[in-house]
Amino acid sequence: MSTSAKIIPTGLDLAILTPQLKHRRIEKVVLQNGLKGIVISDPTTPTTGAALSVEAGSWSDGRHEGTAHFLEHMLFLGTKKYPSESEYERYIFDSNGILNGYTAPTHSLYYFSGVHPERFDGALDRFSRFFYEPLFNESCVDREMNAVDQEFRKNIEQDGWRILHVRKELAHQTHPYASFNTGNLETMKLIDRDYLIDWFKQNYTANTMNFALLGRDPAETLIAKAEAAFSPIPVSKHHMQTSAGSAIFPESLQRTVTWIQPLKDFRELTISWEIPYKFNDDDSKPSILVSHALGHEGKGSLLSNLKAEGLAEGLSAGKNHAGWDNLMFEVSVSLTEKGAVEWRTVVGKIFEAIDSFKQSKYPKNLYDEINLLNKIGYQYQQRSSGIATSYCKMLRKEGIDSFPRRSYFIDKFDSEAAHELLQELQPSSAMFLIVSQKPEIELNKTEKWMGAQYGVQELTKEIAEWEAVKPHVGVQYPAPNEFVPSNLQLVTPETAVVDPTKLIDGDAGSLYFYADTEFRVPEASYMFVLKTPAIRPGNARSLCLSELYLRFVNERLSELSYDASAAGLHYDVWIHKGTGIGLSVDGYSEKSHTLLASVLERLKHPRFTEDEFKIFKNSLSRSYKNVEKDSPLRQAMERFSNILYKEFATSKELAQVIDTLGLSDLTEFSSHLFDKRYIEAFIGGNAVESDARKAWELVNTELKGVACSKALVKKSETYDLPNIRPTSHSLEVPVKGNAVVWALVAGEKTNETRTGQEILSKLMKEPFYSELRTKQQTGYIVSSGGFHINKTVYVQASVQSNSHDARDLLARIELFQESFLRDLNESNDVQERFDSIKTSILARLKQPYDTLSSKLRFYNYLAYEEDAAFDMIQRRIETLEKYTLDDLRAFAQKTLGRDNRRRLAVLAAGNSPENKEFSYAEESVDSIQALSSKL
Repeated sequence: MSTSAKIIPTGLDLAILTPQLKHRRIEKVVLQNGLKGIVISDPTTPTTGAALSVEAGSWSDGRHEGTAHFLEHMLFLGTKKYPSESEYERYIFDSNGILNGYTAPTHSLYYFSGVHPERFDGALDRFSRFFYEPLFNESCVDREMNAVDQEFRKNIEQDGWRILHVRKELAHQTHPYASFNTGNLETMKLIDRDYLIDWFKQNYTANTMNFALLGRDPAETLIAKAEAAFSPIPVSKHHMQTSAGSAIFPESLQRTVTWIQPLKDFRELTISWEIPYKFNDDDSKPSILVSHALGHEGKGSLLSNLKAEGLAEGLSAGKNHAGWDNLMFEVSVSLTEKGAVEWRTVVGKIFEAIDSFKQSKYPKNLYDEINLLNKIGYQYQQRSSGIATSYCKMLRKEGIDSFPRRSYFIDKFDSEAAHELLQELQPSSAMFLIVSQKPEIELNKTEKWMGAQYGVQELTKEIAEWEAVKPHVGVQYPAPNEFVPSNLQLVTPETAVVDPTKLIDGDAGSLYFYADTEFRVPEASYMFVLKTPAIRPGNARSLCLSELYLRFVNERLSELSYDASAAGLHYDVWIHKGTGIGLSVDGYSEKSHTLLASVLERLKHPRFTEDEFKIFKNSLSRSYKNVEKDSPLRQAMERFSNILYKEFATSKELAQVIDTLGLSDLTEFSSHLFDKRYIEAFIGGNAVESDARKAWELVNTELKGVACSKALVKKSETYDLPNIRPTSHSLEVPVKGNAVVWALVAGEKTNETRTGQEILSKLMKEPFYSELRTKQQTGYIVSSGGFHINKTVYVQASVQSNSHDARDLLARIELFQESFLRDLNESNDVQERFDSIKTSILARLKQPYDTLSSKLRFYNYLAYEEDAAFDMIQRRIETLEKYTLDDLRAFAQKTLGRDNRRRLAVLAAGNSPENKEFSYAEESVDSIQALSSKL
């Protein structure tokens, strides 16, 4: 295929060492219309994808706030060649893919990924036409306005959105930062089709766009396909917009603290500086160097010192792009109860730390270390189905000439630039923000859109004190990272290993081992589940104590784990299905055993202190109580699990129990936690059998105990849904909105049932979304699919709405199932859709793993959840290959038909009056007549 596109030389000459990607080729191109892009040719990729960004976001709205966001929604609803509103979504979902788009302040981005390679051309054709021949159907305008409004209303009770809108209200109202990004019915009521078309033509132009494609075709073919797909996008005189020289926030906001009342109970301090745009320097990246020092969590770090004094639970520091030419540098601290009271002390210590870093030049070894770790990460990267989206995001930030070098590396070391940025971080130029349910001042302001309560307080005396602080002697630049790998050699055999080997099988537990011969990367995974009867899924006390115990373990590991994570080595400890403690270490194999030993030492000796116990207990208590402020859908899901599982502790039960616990309870609990246990272990990757046995012995030596019966540590069983009649359960939630979680039993978990469920769920996904979300406008959050618990397979659907009663939503879900079942037997395109879905699923099953870690996690799952059925993928392929549309129709009738009464719906009703303004109320004859007589 010929092309007239301009090829740009590669910006990074560094080989990828992963055998999986040895044939991958990347080319940078500029199409004739000026559209810049990346094509990623991977002849063995199991999935394909595309992404396109346009430098037009909510800051470009013009006179009608919400225009860019509204237009983003409208682009999905039909083009000239594909006028059906649901065509694009149906095609992508039927191709086993995913899709989405978003509107940011300065740009918008659209993508699809995970699409079967044979369906790539069709997906790209449907996708590309968004950008030059959208229909903007008049019939969709009003409906999609309602969808945008539903999205806005679901955000009203989310604290992150409320905080953002307070900051917008504090900004210069002439700066685009202050604009109302999402829009709602009030701001969009004057937007009509003609206005949308004009705005689209002005802003969606090729010279402001970037794209990325991932496909199996040779790079030259992908370039030609990109040109065919995107060359019709017109070019205009549209110039890149700028906010250079325009500050976001007024100087009067400096030296003040803004207090914001959150809905959930949490405490956070943020110090912000609006810094000169020169610190965005693409070569030396001083903000990355400074954030590495201030945000470090290891020994001698700012966070380590704040934790030692009981003032903070977490900290982050770094630069963010607030717009076209505006930069912010922020330090955010998650405060303890003590820290919230003594927040002035916390701020003082932050400035002490900044002064400490100012005292000496930035160490070059840290710069070298950052680049070395980035080099290792780049060279040993593994396949990602979302790489087109990631590259498109990087491309628009970096520009095509140097891409991808500056996205991965710091080109030059400039200690002076880092020091100059530190000089900008002065108390007198800072803006302070505290989120707390216990503000020090009267909150006399109410934000316009979300209704958040806030107030602003002058800080004259405090600024003077903070400017006089001395360097913090306990805060230092990070020491050299001991976890940086130096040996990346492979130890596994080159000959193929078919299945994991069971090395140990006894009363104490079992150990599986798998030496990787497929990915050939220097990574390993160590996975253990330490099951113990001391923890049970329905015992709230044991779960609370387990959480407290793990807080101490994580705290003892925090200084170590930060460096390990930076060096590509990660650990995790968690409560495993309410039956014990899960433990995993994965990443570069050289020092994985060292990290495992460190984790086990902290599990054995977590070192409890009274002060930390109070902090962790308070933090957990707040998190349990905050669940009642979660969305109606999340609360309905928790209630659904509470109904289904025989052993299940609710967040309310956890909140009640944790307040009764003392340090002595935790000490007693932990001292006997592993007295009785059963261990399930899986080790694999770049390792040999002796590594696995050594790790097994280490765990058994460090955590001594005696074997217990597997019956004492089994996971919770579930209740069978009765086949007498469908059942529902209602709950009232103290938040806005209504929700329904609906599920029915599809049958016992067999390969045939799972195949039917998977195809049925994919067939149902688009029409359910299109009907209830796009056409009926019942709510913004609409989803359907399937899941399995223990040995039972389910089909599920859920909706969250700010305009429809929960019982109305349930009726619509059931009505949809009836019409869907009818269409499945009568519609003309069912066979074609069935074949597409079947082909796409088969292709993915034949190449199921993108990364070594995903393969090892799946083998671990098979070992302990599927009775070591390591041939499951092959058996699923065999079942699917024989599966016919008639099989599916029979399965669907049995599952969705009215004879299957094994259904459960959980209905959550919110507390806002609008939730009930259109709901039927049961009244007597006399009451109805009395009401009528008053009219």
